Amino acid sequence: MALCFPGGNMDQAGLWLLVFLGVSGALAQTCLDEKVFVFPKPSENAYVLLKPHLVQPLQQFTVCLKFYTDLTRSFSLFSCASKNHSNDILLFKDSPTKYHLYVGGQYLSYYVPGNTNRGSHWENICMTWNSTTGVIQLWVDGLALPRKGLAKGYTISTHIVMILGQGQDSYGDSFEEQQSFVGEMAEVYMWDTVLPPEQLRRIRRETVPTPLVDWTALNFEIKGYILLEPTLD
Repeated sequence: MALCFPGGNMDQAGLWLLVFLGVSGALAQTCLDEKVFVFPKPSENAYVLLKPHLVQPLQQFTVCLKFYTDLTRSFSLFSCASKNHSNDILLFKDSPTKYHLYVGGQYLSYYVPGNTNRGSHWENICMTWNSTTGVIQLWVDGLALPRKGLAKGYTISTHIVMILGQGQDSYGDSFEEQQSFVGEMAEVYMWDTVLPPEQLRRIRRETVPTPLVDWTALNFEIKGYILLEPTLD
């Protein structure tokens, strides 16, 4: 069911339908411009389930999103689990200055010194990976951190469970409240390619390939206590 409204606006009927979809957990496809997911409290059962259309295994990808939180503990932002690995892809913030990036059950760490968002409440991050070279990279607020190597030659299955706001310790299950995300999240995208630096510095939807996960036409289910709210910017 397409619920995309020009400019991110919707009439009252459309708004109530979104509320119904969120409460019922039904599958929605909607344009979320000027909207955010609000994760109001720690939970072991609240998350957003994404439904990308994967037609072939992934040998490279780019994941981008932005988030706003005052958490100082660790939390999961973006998680993909397969039957082979619960952490096939995981973007995990371990502390205010440290990220863990997982591919194929392997991980490495990135240290992000100081206040990276330079006065903004929101932090914009992108994670890229290429199986052929094993090169993985983290971008924070349009700035590239050093390229590293991880899971060279690995292939990510099409049969994955993709989740926002929780880490999966098993295939689509086994969540931990102490690693749940609390805050706001928006502009979630995923591509089956590594975007070039000029596009990662400033994501512009009209100049990038068609995403597998598209914030302007998102297939998702809300599980548990999560709200879809207007942006405050």
